[in-house]
Amino acid sequence: MPLSAELRPLSAVGERVRVDTVVETDVPAYRRAVETSRERIRPWNPVNPDDLAFHLRRQSDEHRTFLVRALPHVRVRGHDIVGKVNLTGIQRGRAFSGVLGYDAYDPYAGKGLFAEGLRLVVDVAFAPMPHGLGLNRVEAAVQPGNVRSAGLLRSLGFRRRGAYPRYLWLADAEGRDAWRDHVVYGVDRYDWPAEPYDRDDVAGPVVVVEAGAGEPGPRDVAAARALAAEMGVPVLRPTGPATGRPDAAWAERLADAATGAVVLVGRGGGVPSTGAPWAHTAVTTADLDGPSAVTRVALDAHRLAHATRR
Repeated sequence: MPLSAELRPLSAVGERVRVDTVVETDVPAYRRAVETSRERIRPWNPVNPDDLAFHLRRQSDEHRTFLVRALPHVRVRGHDIVGKVNLTGIQRGRAFSGVLGYDAYDPYAGKGLFAEGLRLVVDVAFAPMPHGLGLNRVEAAVQPGNVRSAGLLRSLGFRRRGAYPRYLWLADAEGRDAWRDHVVYGVDRYDWPAEPYDRDDVAGPVVVVEAGAGEPGPRDVAAARALAAEMGVPVLRPTGPATGRPDAAWAERLADAATGAVVLVGRGGGVPSTGAPWAHTAVTTADLDGPSAVTRVALDAHRLAHATRR
């Protein structure tokens, strides 16, 4: 359906990408981009190569869809679509806010191009009308285990605003539908452009799993992975020695794990807590003996993180 004459096209150009509100001629290239990226996107978002037609029909003052496109000097064969960004639920009145949803597409994902494009979309969201949307705040919701997406938002200065249990009905990588928890990040125009990686904002649940003896073995790894799956967070390993405290570089890395983590260390290892911006629980592999024990530790970790959030 053609867009109404009153709905002004919006665009912005960066060093390597440009962003534009969608038009009908974008559909074929968009379909190729989504098909190319299906396996990478599927664990976190629905994959529908034909859904751009749906978004075209929905374009309005409350729903704008942008495509991030590679500029000619970084474009590769196949297609030029770096990603898609939906800005929906746009409210005026006293709120002036909107919600971001996005996907990055291969072969451009992981090269910083989509981050540049998302930054441009936020620029447009905050720019005064008629060349922007004149919003005051934008937010995005991320599943707790989607560390790359949370890291993307935090790299742009988005701060954690809260958590919504059972927020969206989504399938996982195996196609199992369920209500998925999400963590909400946001930024407002008075802080934009924002400082990246606000350490004081990190409050994800962290569990330090100590191996039974010496370096972690297969049983220790399996226990840590089971706990991480229950919590919806990644398993991380320190860069320092198995015994003693991890080094400063490791502490920096953990501080950037905004969604939380299961940290697997050798016997006698640990994570420093004094003055650190995260709350952590320490257990041993023996404490994770069976599904009920894993669930209990996961719940305790989430409760501790919730109690210590700012």
